[in-house]
Amino acid sequence: MTQKSPPTGSPCWIDIPAVDVEACKEFYSTLFPSWEFKEPTEAKLAMWSFASPSGLSGGIVQVSASCKNNKLQNGMGVTVYHFVESIDEIKKRVEGLGGLSCSGKEKAGDHGMWMYFKDVEGNRFGVYEMIAGEGGH
Repeated sequence: MTQKSPPTGSPCWIDIPAVDVEACKEFYSTLFPSWEFKEPTEAKLAMWSFASPSGLSGGIVQVSASCKNNKLQNGMGVTVYHFVESIDEIKKRVEGLGGLSCSGKEKAGDHGMWMYFKDVEGNRFGVYEMIAGEGGH
């Protein structure tokens, strides 16, 4: 089977740094069961792929000019957002798995809500929930 290359500029890989690869893999495989982990090829790497369709997109968000890259506060650096059906349900699951909430639930225009979390290794990620109605569920 020939794999088609994505358009130039498309995200093609996400590194999630972890000291304990297995603990981090357990966190994400339990939180997001649709992630398809592959058989390990080495102990220091746990590869996965997203279920199709991926629906991956992104945005460049303006932050305060006083923000410095070495502080990695909410809104700083690159953040991967994962689509979820319910932020409230994911919050319970993240905290139950040993992760942390890093923000409150915030409105994203008229179409959705987002929230920041940290995994068991301290990596920040976001989740996004569509609001019922136009384009929502």
